[in-house]
Amino acid sequence: MAETERLAAVKRYCKIDYSEDDELLAGLLAAAEAYLDGAGCVREGHEALYDIIAHAMVLEQYEGRCVDNAAQALQSVPPIVRQMLTQLKLVCAYEGGGS
Repeated sequence: MAETERLAAVKRYCKIDYSEDDELLAGLLAAAEAYLDGAGCVREGHEALYDIIAHAMVLEQYEGRCVDNAAQALQSVPPIVRQMLTQLKLVCAYEGGGS
């Protein structure tokens, strides 16, 4: 998926219909994907799950960018997103990534 399509998908997920924060959203998406890649998760073969997790991470960072308390920001991540991330990490670890 092209970078502009990925950004458009994030904006739809976050319900953002203006372009003023596109650079910020693109940066947050890159950071989320770097985190997932560092956790051993690959997008190939797991696109739907990977994208939902990345989009949820972007939304939490975008909405929480004014939160002063890091612990409070971490607690706002929905449990289902943490569970999805755990599942994706396990699948990638035991299936060798893109299977």
